[in-house]
Amino acid sequence: MLRVATYNAHDCIGRDGVYAPERIARLVSDLHADVVALQEITLDHAGDVLGCLERITQLQAIDGTLFDRGVGRYGNLLLTRNQVIEQNLHDLSVAEHEPRGLVEASVQIADRAWRVLATHVGLSRRERLEQIARISRLLVDDSRPTLIMGDFNIWLGAGAFEPLAELGFRQERVGSFPTRLLPLLSLDKIWVRRPARILRCWRYESPVAKIASDHFPVLADLSA
Repeated sequence: MLRVATYNAHDCIGRDGVYAPERIARLVSDLHADVVALQEITLDHAGDVLGCLERITQLQAIDGTLFDRGVGRYGNLLLTRNQVIEQNLHDLSVAEHEPRGLVEASVQIADRAWRVLATHVGLSRRERLEQIARISRLLVDDSRPTLIMGDFNIWLGAGAFEPLAELGFRQERVGSFPTRLLPLLSLDKIWVRRPARILRCWRYESPVAKIASDHFPVLADLSA
């Protein structure tokens, strides 16, 4: 079994207004996940955030930040306890919108190489449709177990995900946003394609998770 998680960390700024990378790192450690996708992470501007995450979680960090916001590189990270065979960064940016990226790693899990991808797609419908289409094109004609995680910014409707569904990807809907009210919106997704499958999927609710970000972490146990 493989445990994975996706978490929009809100730039490590909690609902209490406190910037606390250590709090995010401890929360991630408490998930006991083998692979974690983090969104909305800024590096460089306030100490070694990457080093902090690796030290507290004891996971290897893969830098998927794509652009500099003026205070540091910003974007996605992957954390894993497994051997990383290869890693890539794909630019999903759409003109006239904030830059967006997709970090990809080939990770050794048991006796198989898994393809693991993490992203945070855009806010506009047109942008999201184009980005999901681009992601899908990367995954055609690949028989490896594949995992896609991230914040997809889609509140309702499954039409935008048709390109992934047509490739055999499946997900479970879990409300994860917002933390200050009932988390009814399923923005944070974990998608897998056979031979992998989801055994269980849930949000992680703890006193810390309720204030550390505006999103809850979403976890899944997968057949490996």
